Amino acid sequence: MRFVRRRVGLALVGTVVMGVPPALGGVGDTPLPRFSDGKPAVLVLTVPGVMKRARLQTDFLCTALDSVPVDIGVEIFDADGTLMNDVQADVGAVLDVAPGRTVTVGTSATAAFLETIIIPLPSISQGSARVVATSARVRCNVMITDDALNPPVTLATLGEGVRPAPGPIPAAFPLPQFGVGRPATHSALIPGVVKRGRDQTDFLCTSLAMQNIDVGIQIFGPDGTLQNDVATGNGAVLDLAPGATVTFGTTGTAALLETQVITLTGVAQGMARVVSNSDLVACAAFVLDSALNPPASMSGLTE
Repeated sequence: MRFVRRRVGLALVGTVVMGVPPALGGVGDTPLPRFSDGKPAVLVLTVPGVMKRARLQTDFLCTALDSVPVDIGVEIFDADGTLMNDVQADVGAVLDVAPGRTVTVGTSATAAFLETIIIPLPSISQGSARVVATSARVRCNVMITDDALNPPVTLATLGEGVRPAPGPIPAAFPLPQFGVGRPATHSALIPGVVKRGRDQTDFLCTSLAMQNIDVGIQIFGPDGTLQNDVATGNGAVLDLAPGATVTFGTTGTAALLETQVITLTGVAQGMARVVSNSDLVACAAFVLDSALNPPASMSGLTE
């Protein structure tokens, strides 16, 4: 197995990262790369909610399951969908990973883990990532971690995210219209949403579409009562650009940068519904301590 530690400088010019192929539309439709050995990549995993923000960093732990060595890479996209590293230039790539071997790709070195390679990046509030490889037979877990302490103050897992399906979920709750009169057509349910004291919930949603879409978060109390009105813009972002990531919060938090805070009364424990006019959106959700950075507690939510 050959560990690639080549580093390249990054410089921003407008929305272009020098030395990095331009992203056509972020994680959803940027062409898959080739590795430096000329082998083409296939998609293994798309991950919303990736972050590199102060002590909060992201580690990708990937195991090769094929019968021959494979190349594995991680591409990081910032909140507006800009590709931040070039796997073809060996930035974020590990070549010739032997069968059964596990590699760890990090946005920073951490006290808790031993990273195989580090991707040199500027600070990224909340964005997305794509794991690519020369074989689909690669499996990965992704973690948000406090990079300064062992054990970490914060440790939470990321996955492919919640993705909406056609129609209302639950069926008894009609889908809303967005403020521009466009109806929501897709939804996904996230149980276990919390707004109680310092315990709050953030939703990090990445567009995988090739055109602008509308995305909203509806919060329901324990008794099923809707707590916010997406039609008035409370919990809605309109015309989310391809590849962009938006963060909704039940409050502003010390650790994350919220695009929009949803105005709510206390919810205790309820549910949330992701609504959109497209199925091409993926959302990660976390319950976290809103007062501290890094959070003293942080746990992922799923469907």
